[in-house]
Amino acid sequence: PQTYQAYASAFVLVTGLVFLAAGLAKLGFITQFLSKPVMDGFVMGLAIFVAVGQLNKLFGVPKPEGNTVEKLLGIIQELPQANWVAFAVGAAALALLFLLPRWNKKIPAGLVVLFGAIGLSAALDLNGTYGVEIVGTLPQGLPTLTFPQVPITTYLAMVLPAMGVLLVAYSEALGVAHEFAEKHGYEVNADQELNAHAAANLVSSLFGGMLAAGSMSASAVKEGAGARSQVTNLVTWVVTIITVLFLTPLFTTLPEAVLAALIIHAVWHIIASRKLQKLRLASRVEFWFGVLALAGVLFIDVLQGMIIGVVASLVFVIYRSSRPHVSSLGRVPGVPGAYSDLGRHPENTPVPGVLIVRVDGQLYYANALTVRDNVKAMIAEMTSPPRAVILDSVAWDEIDVTSTDVLKGLVKELHGSGIDVYWAEVHAPVLEYGRQTGLLDAIGEDH
Repeated sequence: PQTYQAYASAFVLVTGLVFLAAGLAKLGFITQFLSKPVMDGFVMGLAIFVAVGQLNKLFGVPKPEGNTVEKLLGIIQELPQANWVAFAVGAAALALLFLLPRWNKKIPAGLVVLFGAIGLSAALDLNGTYGVEIVGTLPQGLPTLTFPQVPITTYLAMVLPAMGVLLVAYSEALGVAHEFAEKHGYEVNADQELNAHAAANLVSSLFGGMLAAGSMSASAVKEGAGARSQVTNLVTWVVTIITVLFLTPLFTTLPEAVLAALIIHAVWHIIASRKLQKLRLASRVEFWFGVLALAGVLFIDVLQGMIIGVVASLVFVIYRSSRPHVSSLGRVPGVPGAYSDLGRHPENTPVPGVLIVRVDGQLYYANALTVRDNVKAMIAEMTSPPRAVILDSVAWDEIDVTSTDVLKGLVKELHGSGIDVYWAEVHAPVLEYGRQTGLLDAIGEDH
């Protein structure tokens, strides 16, 4: 046991250091790749994952192995061996958690159910008479400060697994953080979340604690109890110390089914929120990204669900950016010097003999050929070839080697057809890069 404790504490320490390194490197920006639909699907999958993980306690059956769906099917198969007294206690607790706030919101439903269940369990001896699983004896007193003594090679071997823990823990914590931030109207600082995880895990490792992460179930229980600020954590900290010093015997007879009911109730509002259903009405494509993340969590695991959703989102971003909208511009009537999309504003006046082309997005290697083909298609659709083509690059902050080569090839082809090329709204960095790569020579400084 001592060796196991040392290795467990060492792993928590390494995880804290990995979080610290990520925080110092300000890697919180990676959360920008987690789109809202993916986060909605992930958080809903996480809530179902948490709820299903409590069902074995609710029915008094062994916890099955596998993913969320396999666990649910395993519990259904175990129902003939269920402890129905445990289920009755848990179901009654769950019903009270839903009904008491409806009756009177001032009633602390969680505390009433918790201590009511403890009293009922002790009075009826639910564990001894009916075999209802209870929390049992909890260790009393504060842990001692110790540094985990393991070989340095062990610490190094733990770095890669700790990165995996970071991905899972951070994904869950951030998903939960955004869920409550949206509900209560505040912002989440992703880098600060990394630093907070680092501090929590580093301190936890020195006191023999477990891995610390922003838990869906714990956050939901606090929010349901009325938590609105970090003062809640300070109060929880004080009460926890008082509890481990003096009050642990009180929880000995607490039925596990009641703990399960508290957690299921806490995450139920997320499961019942119908966020994906609302998303389906707004965007079918992004709806399926949320479904992918949800399915990944349920059918594989938490980390894989997040990765599936993120990869799908990134592929869609690349696909969309590789096909930018290319506009043909015309004069806006009554507004001198103003031009806008002829396709969206048919009242605009085309400039005779001139094709004005604007790429509504950044030009880069993945979309350069698509833009070139669009320009050539626009020319082919004109009743007579234009005398000049004007490229409006107002949306380009930079260009790369590939797009520069594609533009030079297009300019050469247009010149060969007797069409002049002009370049408008050129930003300074793009102009400088065009000069270095020969694009400006191809178009002409005077153009």
